[in-house]
Amino acid sequence: MAKKKLTEEEKIAWDNLYQYVKNMLGYDKNQALSSTMVLRLKGLLTNKFIENGNIADTANYSYETILNAFKYSSLDIQKALRINNFKDESHKFNYILKIVEKNINTVYMKMKNTEKAKEEAKNTTIEAITHNGAEFKPREKKKDKFSDLW
Repeated sequence: MAKKKLTEEEKIAWDNLYQYVKNMLGYDKNQALSSTMVLRLKGLLTNKFIENGNIADTANYSYETILNAFKYSSLDIQKALRINNFKDESHKFNYILKIVEKNINTVYMKMKNTEKAKEEAKNTTIEAITHNGAEFKPREKKKDKFSDLW
């Protein structure tokens, strides 16, 4: 099976995700994620434990969705990093990915609903929004019954 070529937009989204994960793990610019970590991240795209072209895809997330799932999960991840002792980097990374996997569908649905709302707002005309029933009409002043006396 041939590898799918990434678009420029996907390359940028991948770079953003990669850098976010490196920062979250406390890596500096001289460190890189291991090839296993990279395959685990890419596996999130298709809901697999690890990216593997021989296993059927069961999902089709974007790198942006995965990055947003990491951000959405950040408080849980920070808490897990503070309170747990991990035997190694791989154990820590797999623990973090379990937290992200738990939230990825929630994030996907929020992003989908946001896009739907944006599309609806874009397609809504101003005339449909305008409501004439709320138009201001000043009250007519009542004639004072004593005004004729003065």
